[in-house]
Amino acid sequence: MMINGILGHPLKKPRSIKLWKKFFKKKGIKAKMFAFDIKPKKINSFFKMIKKNKNFRAMAVTMPYKKKVIRFLSKQDSFAKNAKAVNLIVKRKNSLLGYNTDVYGALMSINKIIRKYSSIAIIGMGGSGQSIFNFFFQRFRRKKFYLISSKFRFKDNRVYIFKSLNEDILRKKLLIVNCTPIGSNLKSTYENRSPVKSELVSRINKKSFVFDIIYSPKKTLLSRICKKNKIKYTNGLKMNTLQADKALKIAFGKNI
Repeated sequence: MMINGILGHPLKKPRSIKLWKKFFKKKGIKAKMFAFDIKPKKINSFFKMIKKNKNFRAMAVTMPYKKKVIRFLSKQDSFAKNAKAVNLIVKRKNSLLGYNTDVYGALMSINKIIRKYSSIAIIGMGGSGQSIFNFFFQRFRRKKFYLISSKFRFKDNRVYIFKSLNEDILRKKLLIVNCTPIGSNLKSTYENRSPVKSELVSRINKKSFVFDIIYSPKKTLLSRICKKNKIKYTNGLKMNTLQADKALKIAFGKNI
């Protein structure tokens, strides 16, 4: 029986397990799905184990490993290379191959919306933020980017980096993408918080659109504040579903 899973730390009821199990049942695939909640100090031994395990087939990858797992891979697809991050690993002929379906999910979930904006603000430049930025930067050559990060560095005349959001940025007509875990239920310290301060939300241009990649919980503090201030908002539920569907087709295409 094939062994599959989702790799991350910490993991709190990851939605991927439910989606993958539903897929296995629907397609009649004999496979198991596990939550691989692996601490960073054990990541090397974990990869040694799955490389040796003949039954291992595939796993989703989430925080904080989307960039860190690249060194264990033999190859990456073009999406992963452009995004410089991986959210799916598939084992084929004893080689670990990396894919990025996050950017596909993000693009397809807001495809009609993104065309309306010439500027994109991305809050948080961790694994998800960098992958979405790198992909969008390569795909949309005429758009400007406002990146909110204290550490990320990137030199280009279309890219502006700020340590924090400010009124000058928010007054612009923007597609605002939250790529931080703030507001999610991954940790108690993230819950009931907003990546955009309450007093700044009212400064957001009314023609802007907020895309929050968080999907659990469905309604976050940011979503409630946006609704109160009549700012268009969508969460990451559709993105998560689309990326999972794409990942399953890649990993188990021969079984469909």
